[in-house]
Amino acid sequence: MPHRDSISSSAKVKDVKIPRKSSEEIMTPGKKLEIKIFSLYRQVWFGIFQVNDRHGPSHMKRLAELFAGAGMSSLINRPDEKVKDHHNSGWRRCKPVDTRFLQPLRAALESGPDGLGSLRLLDGLSVASLEAVIKLLEAYVKEIESLNALYQLLRGLQVGLRMPTEEDETVVLEQFVPTADQFARRILHLEAGLDVLVSELKDEFWNKHGPVEGRDGWSVHDVLFPPIPLEKAGKKINLLQHF
Repeated sequence: MPHRDSISSSAKVKDVKIPRKSSEEIMTPGKKLEIKIFSLYRQVWFGIFQVNDRHGPSHMKRLAELFAGAGMSSLINRPDEKVKDHHNSGWRRCKPVDTRFLQPLRAALESGPDGLGSLRLLDGLSVASLEAVIKLLEAYVKEIESLNALYQLLRGLQVGLRMPTEEDETVVLEQFVPTADQFARRILHLEAGLDVLVSELKDEFWNKHGPVEGRDGWSVHDVLFPPIPLEKAGKKINLLQHF
């Protein structure tokens, strides 16, 4: 059965049209770079953080499900301090995503709105600054294949309907967890670089224009995925019109 959890880092992503006034329709070098930024952002968002479309589950949720199915269902439901005791009385139902073994990965993949989602552009940024944003997003794109490798590893370790063994647990802990932790560290490092870059973009705008309107910039994420207007909240609307 084919799976489409993440996308290829080389997948073609359609260009995104950036809202502009008619007087600004000339395709300047800066606008070309902005269009590339939006295309890369979309590729990264669906390649690392969310599955399929804006209404799909997170990649973290999918990986956690596969983690449990790889023989970890018993281990993640036992109290952390008694994981070696198969006969203790502290069993409880635990969501796979909450297990301590996935905490680094969860910190990286569930930080999307506050991490990658914090990317904001400002009007009039220099070509050098826009190219710096592209370079950072391209670094994210390179990690899409790493995420795909995590999927492949867990799918290869699925135990099906048989009861998992301690050997199954050991294989997952030794093969998957260290690889996932390294991936998580790289994503968190990229997000640290993103924080620095966003501050530098704001400083550039401030140094050029001072305290004028627009100094907070505009969210790349909100342009790609416009939030539902508050006046329409609670009404039955076609969500696809916002995609």
